[in-house]
Amino acid sequence: MDSEELVGTWVAAYADRLVRLAYTYVRDQATAEDRVQEAFIRAYHSRHQLKNRADPFPWLARIVINECRSFRRGSWREVVTADPPEQTRDSAEETVLSRAQDEALHQAILSLPDKYRVPMVLYYFEGLPSRDVAHILGTNDATIRTRLNRGRDRLRRLLKEDEPHGTGITRRETGV
Repeated sequence: MDSEELVGTWVAAYADRLVRLAYTYVRDQATAEDRVQEAFIRAYHSRHQLKNRADPFPWLARIVINECRSFRRGSWREVVTADPPEQTRDSAEETVLSRAQDEALHQAILSLPDKYRVPMVLYYFEGLPSRDVAHILGTNDATIRTRLNRGRDRLRRLLKEDEPHGTGITRRETGV
């Protein structure tokens, strides 16, 4: 497989996951897609540095994170959107209830500091083991496990604070 086919395979396999990861940093769908596109270009030019060709996702995720950090440093303003990616449901009642719960959880996750939010996204939403998350973020496994615990605690408190306002999200429903 030549280099262009390899990158095409990466795009097909990982683009959606990487855009979700980028979104946690830039909080704008179009900007997240742009950052991932730039990351794929960087990955193409740095493909010789990839050590684990069997699982390139951690390497690509690190490139995306670095690209997002670089973008945020160079940006004079932060674009924040209130709308999480939409999901479809069967009934209108389920849709309204689900969107309220999803929005509260989405906002709570986005309100966490980067050091808690990013490991939680990589671990829970991307399904990466903590050692891979540690590698992506350039830290050790124990640090990631600590940040996951502290992030869950903060998320739990945020959601608990929001309950009296009518969201109705409970610990059991969020898995936190």
